[in-house]
Amino acid sequence: MTLPHDRDDTSGQHLFLGFQGTVWTETLRDRLRALRPGGLVLFRRNIQEAEQLKELIREAGAWARTELGRGLLWAVDEEGGTVQRLSALLGPAPAALDLAEQGEEAVSRCVSETARGLRALGIHVNFAPVLDVVDDPQTHFLGSRSLGSNPDTAARLGAVWIGALQEHGVAATAKHFPGLGAARLDPHHRLPILDEDCVEKVRRDLLPFREAVRCGVQAVMTSHALYRFWDPDWPGTLSIKINRELLRNRWGFGGVLFSDDLDMKAVGGRYEPETIVRRSLLATVDGLLVCQDENSADIFARALYDGIRRHRDLEEAHRCSLDRLRALSASFF
Repeated sequence: MTLPHDRDDTSGQHLFLGFQGTVWTETLRDRLRALRPGGLVLFRRNIQEAEQLKELIREAGAWARTELGRGLLWAVDEEGGTVQRLSALLGPAPAALDLAEQGEEAVSRCVSETARGLRALGIHVNFAPVLDVVDDPQTHFLGSRSLGSNPDTAARLGAVWIGALQEHGVAATAKHFPGLGAARLDPHHRLPILDEDCVEKVRRDLLPFREAVRCGVQAVMTSHALYRFWDPDWPGTLSIKINRELLRNRWGFGGVLFSDDLDMKAVGGRYEPETIVRRSLLATVDGLLVCQDENSADIFARALYDGIRRHRDLEEAHRCSLDRLRALSASFF
């Protein structure tokens, strides 16, 4: 793997990478040296038991402080229910929909327990809560991952969820902005297209995300759906109108904006890496998740390196984005 990076290069900090293996190895070290990412994303394939995971995080962190001059952010999807990477270590947690039925106290208690477990392991960011408003969990691809069909309830319980994580030192991530509740297709496989017949529901379903911003959520994750009534040309992850104009400028969100996984077919299968990098940075997306395909991570690293150096507008977007990423890192290092 030969990439054009040097020790002073900062373009790789936009990358949040999945990886193979459960221990700190020379192969992983060389990969991180080449890509110089901002963080790593954990999956079940990386987890055996608590001491193994803590040692991996400790060794990688020590290397990063010496080699990169900064810490690595560690992130995970620990929602409960069907999306739990750490259930073998932390024990099973209820799905969001089940917690919602039990009320605020149950949400606070369960999420606080999860947050304490994440913090003890050395994990900084949880890609939760899911704030998409799902009318029918039996037919929607998100199923029980949502807090339900009522935007007001999702907003109220989402704020409790965010508070429970962040009060225990774990950054919460409101996802998938601006909402997948009206989508019929799963962006893992195809591009969901939301037309005018969805506009009223999507506007109502903004409430949980607006409340998340109001209560100080540290991170937001984008949706890969195409919202034709807002931006007929670009899906949410790549949309300046949705991310920069609505989320940043109108709502005042100043935290870190993560893309959903760029290996998903809705975006990664449709656009060239150079286009994804350009549109993401201009839309104020800070962290680009590339979690499954090591080859695509190499390609995105090259696109970031080249694009930021060749285009003044990307250089400026990169500089502003680094400020947000560094502010999040400062919460932990």
